[in-house]
Amino acid sequence: MAAGATWSVIFGLGCYGCVASGDMALAVLAALNVAGVVGVVSSRNAATPRYAIFVMLAVILPYFAGALFSPVPGMFVIGIQMPFFLAGLIIVLLQNHAISARLIRAELDNRELAIKDALTGLPNRISLHEKLRHMCRDLAAPAANGGKPFAVLSMDLDGFKLVNDRFGHAIGDVLLCKVAERLKRAFRQDDTVFRIGGDEFVILLHETSEIEATYLAKRAIETISAPFELGLGPAISIGLSIGSAFAPADGGDPDTLLTSSDHALYEAKRRGKGRYRAHVRAKV
Repeated sequence: MAAGATWSVIFGLGCYGCVASGDMALAVLAALNVAGVVGVVSSRNAATPRYAIFVMLAVILPYFAGALFSPVPGMFVIGIQMPFFLAGLIIVLLQNHAISARLIRAELDNRELAIKDALTGLPNRISLHEKLRHMCRDLAAPAANGGKPFAVLSMDLDGFKLVNDRFGHAIGDVLLCKVAERLKRAFRQDDTVFRIGGDEFVILLHETSEIEATYLAKRAIETISAPFELGLGPAISIGLSIGSAFAPADGGDPDTLLTSSDHALYEAKRRGKGRYRAHVRAKV
């Protein structure tokens, strides 16, 4: 941008020299070049409107001054028209900028809708798979980098269907939002909570040990088991079952890790719900 600004000043002074020389051919050549440059800038530089306006002013103002006082007959008429020409181009520039900004915002909003759960605001299943792929790639980094081991916790609410059936989906949605808030508070700031559908959640624990993951999982179970006040009279109680898988011990790709944590979750629910169970590795 600094180089472009410097070039525009030098170019503008050169155009002034062409007009002030009194040579008709040079004056016409300068006019064509000025019109071409500012026309391109008004469309191509819409993303940086202040910089584009500076470039246009640096190119046009010297030509405007030269045209007003040029010895070439009738050249002052072109100089008088230059401010109107510049104003029109600035309007076009600002309109292009507004259109570009709206397109970018729309793309970002669509991206946000695609990767976030509409009810709880948590990242969704698509976001989970993207995040897992990145973490698995980091896991496969050279040994000198140390790798980044992590844990995948699959979660399922116990008793949520009864609440939905008894009080309706609206109350169930409120309960899911409150569960999401409790889960975010139960884990560390760097950990990521996902809602992948219904009453199913997944937590990615970054750079954690099995002992720490066990502690966090049990703390989450205690947090969710505390009664929820939903404005329906007596507080509502539900439970949480959790299964876990650890990378790289239980796998190094998203599908394997999610399958392992799901199997552990099913085993936890089979053993009485409200429990935590880690994936049992096959003996070699």
